[in-house]
Amino acid sequence: MNKEEKIYCYCLRRYCSLKDIQAWNEGESKELKKWFGFGFFNHLFVSQDNIVRLYYNYEEGEKFWEALQKNLTEELFDNLCDSFFQLIEESKTTNLEEELFKITVKCWPILTVFDEISKYPELATEYMLRRLARIRNLTEAFSYELSKRLNHENLPKDYILFKGNLLFKPFTDFIKENNVVIKDE
Repeated sequence: MNKEEKIYCYCLRRYCSLKDIQAWNEGESKELKKWFGFGFFNHLFVSQDNIVRLYYNYEEGEKFWEALQKNLTEELFDNLCDSFFQLIEESKTTNLEEELFKITVKCWPILTVFDEISKYPELATEYMLRRLARIRNLTEAFSYELSKRLNHENLPKDYILFKGNLLFKPFTDFIKENNVVIKDE
C-alpha cells in the first residue's frame, strides 16, 4: 500500500440536506473534540440528490474508539445527557435559523456517543445503558424535528463535503486526486 493513500470505510447512507451535513460535520469535529479531545476532521460526505454516503477515515475511527474507551465515564455520560436535555429546552425557545443550526451542531457529539453505545454496549455500564434507553424513549424524534425546522431550500443536492470544504466534482475524480482508498469493513 502506498504511504500516501488514505483509507476510508463506508459507514452509512442517509437522506440529508447540505445544512444537516454541515451541522453533522461541525458537530463531529469541533464539538466532539471539546468533549473527548478528539474530533472527526476527515469525514467524507458524498451527496447525490441529497442521498448522502458517509465515509470515515480509518485512522480517525481507531482513535475515536480509543478515546471512547478511555474517556467515557458515567460522569461524562451524565454531562452529555444533561447537555442534551438543555439543548432540547433551548430549541423550544427559538426559531432563529442560526441558533437552531448551533443547537444541531452541539447535539451531534451526544448523538454520536448514544449511537456508539447502542452499537457497542460494552462501552457503557448498566446505569448508562438504562439511562440511554430512557432518553431514547423520551427524545426519539427530537433530532428529526430539529432538522425539519432548519431552512433546507435552495441548497445543492450533489456535492462532496470534505474537511469543511464543499466540492462539486465527480467522486471518482476526488478519489484519484486525494489518494483515497475505499475499504469495506
